[in-house]
Amino acid sequence: MVEWRPLIVSIFFAVAIYLIQLLLAAQNDSYLAVLLGAVAVGYMIDGTIKDGVIHGAILGLILGLIVIVVLIIQIAGYGLLGALGGSILQSVLLLVVVQIVIGLIGGVLGALFNSESLVSVEAEK
Repeated sequence: MVEWRPLIVSIFFAVAIYLIQLLLAAQNDSYLAVLLGAVAVGYMIDGTIKDGVIHGAILGLILGLIVIVVLIIQIAGYGLLGALGGSILQSVLLLVVVQIVIGLIGGVLGALFNSESLVSVEAEK
């Protein structure tokens, strides 16, 4: 079952990282934002690796869609949307797939970090 509260918090966290990176570095790379957001959601859900994978994939999909909207707005601002329509579609599909895969990896890492921290807390007691 999807836990929406940690997912929404992680989405806002990832979007904030993405926007800061977009404004400061003038690059439209969201891979770091997806990875850190997926690690955060994987850690916060207190679930298994399977739960981390599901939540990380959802985060990657949602952030991928947000990045697509930003890219389309940027390209339309340059007036190139009509000329680049076909190549944009291919790039967008590849971008979403890459975002989902990075989200999967981050969700697994977050779940592993959480399970490792729980083991160390139980060992101390």
